[in-house]
Amino acid sequence: MARSAALNQQMRDSSRALILETALKLFSEHGYDRTSIKMIAESAGISQGLLYNYFASKDELLAAIFAQSMSDVQASFAMAEEGSTPAERIERLVRGAFTILRKNQQFWRLSYGLRMQQGVLAGLAKQTRKSTAMIRQTLTRYLRDAGGDNPELDAAILFAIIDGVSQHYVLEPTRYPLDAVADRIIQRFQPAVARTKRAAR
Repeated sequence: MARSAALNQQMRDSSRALILETALKLFSEHGYDRTSIKMIAESAGISQGLLYNYFASKDELLAAIFAQSMSDVQASFAMAEEGSTPAERIERLVRGAFTILRKNQQFWRLSYGLRMQQGVLAGLAKQTRKSTAMIRQTLTRYLRDAGGDNPELDAAILFAIIDGVSQHYVLEPTRYPLDAVADRIIQRFQPAVARTKRAAR
């Protein structure tokens, strides 16, 4: 009996996810430049030919891993956009980012190790600049709406804090006080909102 189109797509998605997971692990352990397509295929238990059906090169694999990280970032902003007030958007962003981080902590632990490699930095320079600009622009909008006196600078700081906290968390996920840190970040970046509420009373 022929497999259904849905089952075929599910199998393709599973194979693609396995290849990406394997590539990320090997890139992190051995370095992007020293990891070959052959190594990835053997570790994933598939033929090189099958791997090439999904990704034409290591560069495509690296781009797909980066796209996966940006998917998490976009998901956290989607959570933030559901907020009805500036304060709520900031809180939803922070808590959403860390909720996704918890869920995908293995991916992010390996991803942070990968992205600092020289070959990776060069290969993803254009995508990184574009994504960084998008993130900072969105954060600037949130902080401007919240009444911040220097939203561009605060956006750069908030971006760095979330990124730094995430790196610390994935190194010690069982010991790092992520929820308490999230509370302090939210408190720190809502001063204008808090002042507005107090003035209205």
